[in-house]
Amino acid sequence: MFKTKFKRLTCWLIAFSFLLILVVTIPNLPAQALIRETVEKPGQVVYQSRQTLKDQNGTTWQIVLFKRIKNDAEPEINLRLVGFPDMVVFQHPAPLIIHPDANSTFELDDAFATESPGENVGQYLISNTFQASQPNGIWELELPLVNQTNTIKVPYFVLQEWQALLSKN
Repeated sequence: MFKTKFKRLTCWLIAFSFLLILVVTIPNLPAQALIRETVEKPGQVVYQSRQTLKDQNGTTWQIVLFKRIKNDAEPEINLRLVGFPDMVVFQHPAPLIIHPDANSTFELDDAFATESPGENVGQYLISNTFQASQPNGIWELELPLVNQTNTIKVPYFVLQEWQALLSKN
């Protein structure tokens, strides 16, 4: 009986050691971007990057960068920010201010300047400056909200995913 338990324990220790060695020695592979591709109808494709990030107050935000391509038309590229209903209210019309580093700033125009699907939703037109900017650290989004100031820090891996999405044809 003792020998059976000992053999079983030894097998478990060998298996555990093998798995531990395997996990430690496997090289870290780079994470693949999760860009969703949806064919809305023939000749019309939408690419999306969806992220959930928190602002400096710990409030959770859904952030969606999307690019809609219709046949031969110019692509439509937008950044949508969605907060919890009854917790945040976007100011319309107002630009989204982006700080790609400590020394520069640019703005994205409000796509919902005249009408919004909800007060907790902001959508902004992607500019040439946004598309030309290189991800070099953490970007800060300054949200145009009513009666409060919120900022969201966008990490480098999200910026890389956005850059990959923008390069889609």
